[in-house]
Formats: sequence, C-alpha cells, structure tokens
Amino acid sequence: MTPDRITIREARSDTDYYRAYPIIRQLMPQLDMQTYARRVFVARATGYRMFIAEAGEDLIGLIGMVPNHNIHDGFVMYIEHVVVDRKHRSKGYGRLLIRFAEERALEDGCRLVQLDTEEGAGVDQLYEKSGYVRTGFYYEKVLSDFEPGQ
Repeated sequence: MTPDRITIREARSDTDYYRAYPIIRQLMPQLDMQTYARRVFVARATGYRMFIAEAGEDLIGLIGMVPNHNIHDGFVMYIEHVVVDRKHRSKGYGRLLIRFAEERALEDGCRLVQLDTEEGAGVDQLYEKSGYVRTGFYYEKVLSDFEPGQ
C-alpha cells in the first residue's frame, strides 16, 4: 500500500473508536479498554477529534487533535497523538497524517500546530522532517491524590 491509496476520515462512531483501540495501545500499552472508553467520552465532549487512516477495511493509523484557544499563542491546533500500526510504519503514513492535521487546522482558521512527545519516543525525526521545531520542554507533576491511568 502507498499513502495515495489511503482514506482519512473522522472517527464518529463507537465502532470507529473500538477499532482504533488496538492501535492506541501500541502507543499506550497500559491503557485498558474501560479507561480508554471513559477518556474518549470526556475528550470528545471537550473538543477532541480522532481521524483514522484506512486502506479498504485495514486501519493504518490515526491522529488525535484538539483545538485550543490560549493567551500565549491564540488559536492552536494541538496534535495529541499520531500512531501508525506497527506493520505499516516507515512508509510515509505518519507524515501523511500530520499533513492532514495541518490542512484541517488551516481549514478551521488556525495558523499554529503544536505537539509534544516523550523523550526517547523515537519520533523526533518524523516531526522534524515535517517541519516542526523544538521550542521548549515538557514538564509534568503527579499529584498525590491522582492515580496514573485515570
């Protein structure tokens, strides 16, 4: 398969999100189905959109995006994750999904796309080849009453 034979469309049904779960688990292996379903429900209600790349019935990969208005940058499209199924990696599908997200951002009136990645995730090259520039660092803090995975 080549990137020109791929269809990218918004995941709209529970079936679409169910089909995406095994691919999301390739990025987040600790994510159980119940937690995934709960997070998808809340995320969709707050603006998250998932787009899936398909070739016929085969799910190639997906990209999650969230529009955000903030004081620092104005209107930003945030790429939450890009995941290409293991058997389809290194064929240009990741770049295709990123380009798709950029086009959607422009259609929505957004001129800035942001994303973050964990150190050692091995995707820096993908983002840099797609024109992204490292602009800072990512920090997090686990709060004492917070259970990771919720």
